[in-house]
Formats: sequence, structure tokens, C-alpha cells
Amino acid sequence: MRGAGALFALAAIVPASVSAEQGRRISMHHATGTFEIVMTPESQAPAEGDGLPTSRVGLLKTFAGPVTGTARGTMLAAGTPAPGKPAAYVAVDQFSGTVDGHSGGFVLLHRGTMSATGNAELSIIIAPDSGTGDLAGIAGTLAIEIKGGKHLYDLTYSLPDRP
Repeated sequence: MRGAGALFALAAIVPASVSAEQGRRISMHHATGTFEIVMTPESQAPAEGDGLPTSRVGLLKTFAGPVTGTARGTMLAAGTPAPGKPAAYVAVDQFSGTVDGHSGGFVLLHRGTMSATGNAELSIIIAPDSGTGDLAGIAGTLAIEIKGGKHLYDLTYSLPDRP
């Protein structure tokens, strides 16, 4: 209980909206829109023994809405994303464009898994300290959903307040 009390006291002293390292307020934002993706297979390897097939794919995403610009990257995958089959991927994208009118760029890091039973997890974060231009200091997460064949994004992010 003592440890929990200290944690709550610390939370009261340093609110989540303040950067403890820089002492600057951080503004939280939320942006949703659509994106198109072109996936270009670069290499594939069949499963060896009891392993899974692997592939490398080039990515080009074009974002519309409050996030406007392109992201180029590479995805490495293992498995077959199909019912009853396990699969996993990692990817790195370099975004360049604007977010709510702020110009610059940042790196997106993806990690996705799907079990043979169909349980799936996806985590996409903005790489720490990767922001450039007006997006310097950006932090956050990106959620992706596909509805009716359309790719939707939901970016939750923070930017340091500028003086």
C-alpha cells in the first residue's frame, strides 16, 4: 500500500499533460481520416520444416484528412494471415506531411500478431524523438481499421506547446 500511495502522490505532482523532462505543457490531440496503401512484394521465402513462410514488402501510404502526406516503409512478415493460421509482422514507416496543419515528419513502428485461433493484436507507435520540423517532439499511437475495403486511421498524439 505504501508504494501505491507514493505512486498516487507522484501522479498528483506531475500531471500526465506535463513533460517532466522538459517542464513544458504537452497538448493532446486526436485526428481521424483515411489512407490508401500500395504494397509491393520485395522478397518471399517458403516455410522450412515446421516454420512459417516469410516475406518483405515495400509500403507506400497516402493519408487524407487532418493527417495529409505519405509514409514509405518496409514490412517484414511471417506466416499467413488467414483463419486457423498464425502470422506476425513488424514494419517501419517514415511519414512526411502535415498533422493538423503542422508540417514535418516522424517514424511509425508497427508490431502485429495473429494467433491460429484468430486473436489479433496491433500496436503502432510514433518512435520517440523521431519528429522533425513542426512535428518535433511528437509522441503517440496510430490505430488502423478496415471498413468496407476502406482504410481508416485514428491518430492520438501529443506535441509540446510552442512558446
